[in-house]
Amino acid sequence: MSQAVTIELGEGAEHDARALRNAFGCFTTGVTVVTTLGEDGRKIGLTANSFTSVSLDPPLALICVDLKSSSLAALDTAGVFAVNVLPAEQQDVASQFVRKGVDRFAGLETEVWRTGVPILPDCMANFECQTHHVFDAGDHRVYVGRVVKLRYDPDHEPLVYLQGRFRRVHVDAE
Repeated sequence: MSQAVTIELGEGAEHDARALRNAFGCFTTGVTVVTTLGEDGRKIGLTANSFTSVSLDPPLALICVDLKSSSLAALDTAGVFAVNVLPAEQQDVASQFVRKGVDRFAGLETEVWRTGVPILPDCMANFECQTHHVFDAGDHRVYVGRVVKLRYDPDHEPLVYLQGRFRRVHVDAE
């Protein structure tokens, strides 16, 4: 039987960070690929699990990106981005968009919608956004986007992330 861990934060930066990561890892999240365009028109993308709805009126969603991310500059200057919610069968796509020093779009088809950012096909949902508000929070930058177009197809098993690993969730058909 496992034992719960209780930690008073402030005991040590490295100790606190590991404990916080482990605790946050207990919250199951969906897996997305965030896409945008570089100033040179190059496709930019990264895997992210920090995504949530903010508001229905106006339609707002947010993503959080590590300040050390190589995609940060493009997200800052583009003013637009897309969030592509991955189904379980696209775990390889999620892994591809984590790799460093490679063309993350290699072998993938993309679509172009209203803002010109790359949209990944066959996702559970796609949200095309115009940047509405940006602010730094600790070691991440928060991008709040106004959703200008969306597509969804809930008839897939979602890809989720839990305790540092990709997982699958069985969804019963209604």
